[in-house]
Amino acid sequence: MDGFQIKRQLFDSTIGLIQRSLGLRTFRHRILSDHIANSENPNYIPTDVSFHKILTGAMAGAPGIFLRTTHPQHLTGGIEETPEISLSPEGVRLDQEMAKLAENQLMFQAGIQALLKKFESLKNVIQEGGR
Repeated sequence: MDGFQIKRQLFDSTIGLIQRSLGLRTFRHRILSDHIANSENPNYIPTDVSFHKILTGAMAGAPGIFLRTTHPQHLTGGIEETPEISLSPEGVRLDQEMAKLAENQLMFQAGIQALLKKFESLKNVIQEGGR
């Protein structure tokens, strides 16, 4: 069995799904930050990305948002793809954008915590497996 297959078996689909989730949260953070930065620009048209739609597709096996790999040993999640972006002609409402940004940050932190718990459980399996 080669090293790539061992990695795939060790790191199940949960880690890949969390990876996609974090990549999408990072992408959405950039979008929301752009909205806040351009809130006083009258010609700025805000955009948004449907987190639920992309994550549902990722769970079904469709390609989605992935973290970039900068080293050959990084885990891969598939090919990178630009998510579907929707336009909102209503303009930027600063209070709503700040609330969306706070929610996105909380969900990002939840994803990080889920990833940490997953790695903690893998660490426990490795440590207990030697006994």
